[in-house]
Amino acid sequence: MVIQRLLIVLGIFAAAVPVAAADIAGLAAEYGAREAAWRMRLSPSGDKVLYFTAARSQGTAVVVADVATGATTVILSSEKATVVPYDCDWKSEKRVICSIYLIREMAASEMSFRRSLSIAVDGSSRIELGQRVTDRTVGIDQRGASVIDWLPDDPDHVLMAVNMAQESNIGSNISAKAGGLSVQRVDVNSGRMTPVERANPAATAFDSDNQGRVRFLATTDRTATGYIRDSIRYFTRGKAGGDWRPLARDTISGLSAYTFLGFDESGDSILAARDRNGRAALFRDAVEPGGASELLFAHPTVDVDGVLRIGKMRRPVAAIYTTDSTEYAFFDKVLEKRSKALSSALAGKPPVYILDESWDGKRNLVFAGGVSDPGTFYRFDTTTKQLAALMPVRPAVSDRPAAVQSSVRYKAADGVEIPAYLTIPPGPAMANRPAIVMPHGGPSSRDQLGFDWLAQYFAQLGYIVLQPNFRGSAGYGEAWYAKNGFKSWETAIGDVNAGAKWLVSQGIADPQKLVIFGWSYGGYAALQANVVEPALYKAVIAVAPVTDLAQMKREAERYSNYPAIANEIGSGPHIAAGSPAQNAERFVAPVLMFHGDRDQNVDIEQARTMDSALGRAGKSHRLVVYPGLAHSLDDSGARTDMLKQSGEFLAKAIGG
Repeated sequence: MVIQRLLIVLGIFAAAVPVAAADIAGLAAEYGAREAAWRMRLSPSGDKVLYFTAARSQGTAVVVADVATGATTVILSSEKATVVPYDCDWKSEKRVICSIYLIREMAASEMSFRRSLSIAVDGSSRIELGQRVTDRTVGIDQRGASVIDWLPDDPDHVLMAVNMAQESNIGSNISAKAGGLSVQRVDVNSGRMTPVERANPAATAFDSDNQGRVRFLATTDRTATGYIRDSIRYFTRGKAGGDWRPLARDTISGLSAYTFLGFDESGDSILAARDRNGRAALFRDAVEPGGASELLFAHPTVDVDGVLRIGKMRRPVAAIYTTDSTEYAFFDKVLEKRSKALSSALAGKPPVYILDESWDGKRNLVFAGGVSDPGTFYRFDTTTKQLAALMPVRPAVSDRPAAVQSSVRYKAADGVEIPAYLTIPPGPAMANRPAIVMPHGGPSSRDQLGFDWLAQYFAQLGYIVLQPNFRGSAGYGEAWYAKNGFKSWETAIGDVNAGAKWLVSQGIADPQKLVIFGWSYGGYAALQANVVEPALYKAVIAVAPVTDLAQMKREAERYSNYPAIANEIGSGPHIAAGSPAQNAERFVAPVLMFHGDRDQNVDIEQARTMDSALGRAGKSHRLVVYPGLAHSLDDSGARTDMLKQSGEFLAKAIGG
């Protein structure tokens, strides 16, 4: 049989082991549980780590742990998904700085905010960093403050990009102050600020050369009505300071033609991702005019994703790129050799990623995880050669036989090969199984090999899962990006549906048990795929989906980046034809949708519009709303409920 031949090629046919009948509720609880550890960072000495962990159902806690004793201290905790610590790092052995994302109601609408805190590692003190609001403050500060240089040799200060709200002079003899992004030298013990770069209303970013000198600036222009134009300009200057010199120009929408990736260790050059043969490659460009440019790394089929920086001075040690999985092109050959040796030493030889190093370079923070393994954090001592396990990412499923994920290729209608990932349920090889096509979100994103809690859950229920990197996905260069997934939705959705047909043609999927699931843009793709080919799928699940492109443009008018969003969506007949809510009468399969009512990425009105349209058309549909949750539904209870309802909905739709 075709399916048997395919599974032998994937290397899992002989190893398949029968499993018991799936327990939907039990599996939903296991895979819906949020991670036990993420965003781990090593302290300067290497004696401690900080990490994020789930707090109750939807909260997030930041924990500092002593590696030797195992003692832990929660230094920051939130119980709501609308107040989320999202980034923390060590300032010194005594203090860390954390950034927080908040959603608040302001002037009858919801707005997002970012704030930074300096926190003692024993939890004894907590100081907000950034501008203090006074009775002279005008306007709303959403950006807050963020570290641009950690000044590791100065235990008390950091350089921060600080948004300064405008101040009025009404009722005061003090002159008014203009607002904008500034750079401040900030005392992490008191919050006291000393200006380094004055507030610039056009500035969107500053950066330093990691040696205390502010040498990079990004600016945008605004229209007369206050919208940010769809363009961004970059500037730099020499070590001695002086005037800003133009570096590059780019659009905000679409695929970036130039991405600033920081300075090299000398401060004499800039690392940047820019075009080479239609794909983003990594270059080192001299800062001074007329200096040399050097190609550091380019891949023939994929873009450079970024640069790995570690240690005391955030030194660049590798280019990051993704073929079928995340890979490093090391500049530091010692780390390259070490990562390979550690992979060989671990059971199953999983990919190993060196994430950080102590300031003396003697200890490394390491993550190891395979395509079916959620992964574990380790600390490696380069002196004793000991590798100590710190924390597993998902202990709830660590003992469960994982579904195996493999890379596949299939042909779209025009003959173009589409890269995708196929997850096979544990158990004996079988032809004509129930199958789920799962397009990714974004659309400026992509899937890759690696543990995926959604794909693993559905595979445990017995479904084959196909995750296609349709045209419109990021990471494969400009031609593949193809004006992205809204202007070119016909190509993107055609590629998704071609994957479904390939599953059937290969004998992998039962055409009567073929369904589709997507989140965000993936939810849009899941719905629009049924507009294009109503008979192809037997059930549709869409989480936080875009459903009406014209409505999405209208919603964007409330925000300053409206021109960029309008350019991404475009204008013309593709708007109506590419909006599932405007084509609800074409649906045949039942539809289940989920959405959080505090979603700042895709307004919940998108789901409500689709729900109403399906109701008017007399179609089978249901919308589940989770109060107080944002786009990611970052709540173990909500995720468990979503998985449980999804499993039951699909089982009913395909007959068990």
